[in-house]
Amino acid sequence: MRPSRSVLLLAAFVGVVVPSASVDAQLRVDHRRAVTPTASLRIMGGFAELHIIGWDRDSVAVTGTIPEGARLAGNFGGTTHETAAAGMKIFLDLPDGAETSQARIEMRIPARARLWVKGGSSVVTVNGVAGSLDINVIGGSVQVIGAPHELTIEAMDASVHVDGSPEWVRAKTATGDIVFTGGSSDISLSSVSGAIILGGGKVERAKLESVTGPVTFTGDVVAQGSLDVNTHSGAIEIAVPRSSGAEIDVATMTGKIDNALTGRPALPGREGRGQEIGFRVGSGESRIYVRTFKGNVKLRGK
Repeated sequence: MRPSRSVLLLAAFVGVVVPSASVDAQLRVDHRRAVTPTASLRIMGGFAELHIIGWDRDSVAVTGTIPEGARLAGNFGGTTHETAAAGMKIFLDLPDGAETSQARIEMRIPARARLWVKGGSSVVTVNGVAGSLDINVIGGSVQVIGAPHELTIEAMDASVHVDGSPEWVRAKTATGDIVFTGGSSDISLSSVSGAIILGGGKVERAKLESVTGPVTFTGDVVAQGSLDVNTHSGAIEIAVPRSSGAEIDVATMTGKIDNALTGRPALPGREGRGQEIGFRVGSGESRIYVRTFKGNVKLRGK
């Protein structure tokens, strides 16, 4: 089967869409366009896999395969190619009955570009992007490696894994786990029932919130920094260096506190319910504030 004229015209910037010889009758896509180093890029649609790679070229390259009958469309940076585009919008439109799992896209972008992604049940990976990232998916998974200037992730059931040191982070899920390995100047992680794990780096301001999911912090809070942890019934575990300087304030309405950090026992709550404890480790330059309604809290050294 030969591609129709309308499909070929979708290569609005230097690129092609040609049929693949695979049994699933997929189309290969290969689009390339010069853009500015900090271009604003948007991609959305029903892709099963989207792999974003930051590179040192002032251009965007979109390659991969999509189901027969699907459209990879958009303005692709405008109609003229004489100058580098400052922005680009791309969307994947799947025909009725098409298998989402057949759409696999790789997108190479300038490392300092700004990228907005919206997908359904998708596997999204990002590596080497130093600009800003805004990723929104329903299911699947999101993995970011590197140090984007700003990172925003919103997901329903998708798991989120970040390995690096973004300067500013906001990640939110409904049921998906959030695992963050690295540090950040300003980080906020929240989930309804997913687990939240933050460790492996230094944080200046960190806020971790969950309703029923457990929260674990094993990072380092810098001097004058702060860590705030809140849950409804999710268990909380905080591990800090015994030599660190922190003012620690912990309270649970109906749960229990296990203070393995200093061995000092927690006191009954002010209303006769739950437990609370407050103490200083070292110089007390940083602040760790923990609150939970039903969850148990464990403090330990590392």
